[in-house]
Amino acid sequence: MELPREGSTRDELLRMLIQHRGKVLGSIFGFIVGLVVIFYGWFDAISLVICVSSGYFIGRQLDRHESFKELLERLLPPTER
Repeated sequence: MELPREGSTRDELLRMLIQHRGKVLGSIFGFIVGLVVIFYGWFDAISLVICVSSGYFIGRQLDRHESFKELLERLLPPTER
């Protein structure tokens, strides 16, 4: 992605956001998690993060066109009978 040229305030703000996108996204995520903890409590927030993370992980695997069986085989070790 090409950075915008220096010039207007909007362009400069966009340039800073692109250069520091990890910090910006991390700060936004931390702010949202903080709000969830304040409004719903610590354990509800942890439950929400676990559910969202699980959904993201499963969705990412589906985007990679892996079958659910392959996913389970990778996550769960085979059992000996």
